[in-house]
Amino acid sequence: MATPLSGQGISMRAAAGHSLKRFLRHRRGAVLAEYGLIIGVILIALIGVTMTGGGIVSLYERLVAVVLGA
Repeated sequence: MATPLSGQGISMRAAAGHSLKRFLRHRRGAVLAEYGLIIGVILIALIGVTMTGGGIVSLYERLVAVVLGA
């Protein structure tokens, strides 16, 4: 059952879909979404590095050891 949005006869789902389409259609919205994804990936990488223990230096040393050992 669709409930009207502010008496206009538009369901909440339809209004949300329209807003999302308008947001993604504009370049500014797409750029914001892209930057958000980039920041998210960077944060996940930083969390992963710090949770491995030893931080970036230890990770780099292990990577060099693997490359030189191959």
